[in-house]
Amino acid sequence: MGQVDGRARWYYNIDMLNNRMPDTRIPDTRMPDNRTLKKLTTRATFLCSISLFRGLSESDLRPVAEETRLRQFRAGEMMIYQGDPGVTCHILMRGRVRVFVVGEDGRELAMHILGSGEIIGEMALFDDLPRSANVEALEETQTLELHRDALHRCLNESPVLALCLLRSMSTRLRYTTGDAEGLASRTVAERLVQRLRRLAEWSGMSVPGGVRIVPPMTQQELAALVGTSRESVNRALVRLRHQGKVRLDKGWIVLLDGETEHASN
Repeated sequence: MGQVDGRARWYYNIDMLNNRMPDTRIPDTRMPDNRTLKKLTTRATFLCSISLFRGLSESDLRPVAEETRLRQFRAGEMMIYQGDPGVTCHILMRGRVRVFVVGEDGRELAMHILGSGEIIGEMALFDDLPRSANVEALEETQTLELHRDALHRCLNESPVLALCLLRSMSTRLRYTTGDAEGLASRTVAERLVQRLRRLAEWSGMSVPGGVRIVPPMTQQELAALVGTSRESVNRALVRLRHQGKVRLDKGWIVLLDGETEHASN
């Protein structure tokens, strides 16, 4: 028998499955059609463009692209629930999500707001423990979903890919550690303006006099981001407005020009 093409897929013969012989597999040597090839190329191109996979080529990432499934989430839809088993991760193609935990007292604490190019849900794929946090789509969100078994296969075949993922997890850990230090050493107003600077740098919209935080966030959502109450955020916003650091504009928060310079430094 001739050598099977490297892109060949394996599929189970239905008759064998019915006879309870799941370990017997037949190689599918059919070449992908043009539409499938285009889809895989588009996904591989996207993966190649994000910092998570910096240093890998499209051909390196084709095996990962082949294993992904496109998912769509509406604004406000829960993507991951804290405490659930973790069998998949998501690579964000577009949209924004918030990662948060709920304490025993029922209060929410937001850990991150993430956007295109970020990976979520990867921790549970390695430690076999339940999900450590909730993930909610803040806006219309599109992801590439990757199953744990598929990710493990890709990592086993590509040490460079494994290093890329380790680098991403290390960056996330440093970010979380920095936030924990900030919670302990800064006032609510200081923590709030620091968060607003990050949001302005990452996804803000330029307007006369500053940068508008997009999408609009409620005071409760801001409170979860900085680890305090809604009432404390309300007082902090009033203080920041009086200090000339923010402007409140019909439900939008505008970080004024002097503060956006701090964000870019």
